[in-house]
Amino acid sequence: MIEIKETKNCDSRVVKDPEQLTEEAVEEDTRYHIEAVEKCGDFICDKIKEQFKEHDHTKLGKDLPDFIKAMKAHLSGKKFKDQPWWKTHLTERHHLNDRVPDDVNLIDVLEMICDCVSAGLARSGEVYDLKISDEVLKKAFDNTAKMLMDNIKVVKPEDAEKDEASKLFKMDLKED
Repeated sequence: MIEIKETKNCDSRVVKDPEQLTEEAVEEDTRYHIEAVEKCGDFICDKIKEQFKEHDHTKLGKDLPDFIKAMKAHLSGKKFKDQPWWKTHLTERHHLNDRVPDDVNLIDVLEMICDCVSAGLARSGEVYDLKISDEVLKKAFDNTAKMLMDNIKVVKPEDAEKDEASKLFKMDLKED
């Protein structure tokens, strides 16, 4: 869970009293906001690393023989996408032109881009035209926002500071 501090002193939509707009209050809330964005970025980066580690897992391990069969069938003139392995392959989230998960997100889109560019350059030296529909991008955008909202807890700054002090105290006790 991403814990972020409430920031009610640095947004014209919520400030009602001009007296609360002191430099100290605005600077403090702006710093809290910067910290919140950084935490969200860290969350997304962790999700990217986690997902990218599993990239093309359907081409390895128990699926490797079926992948090789599909490649050989294709080389003998059969359609690659008609091979049994193809259905297994579609369980991977990043093949967005063949199957779009209901919860598609921008991490899937980034994996697709990284896949296409690195595969194209490493295999043939060329990157084919990358295509994705506006509908898929919009859905990925919305689902990524929802993923963040579902994983954020907003706390009052004083409560966060108490919690941080408590954690430090517990750490000190463990070290003793």
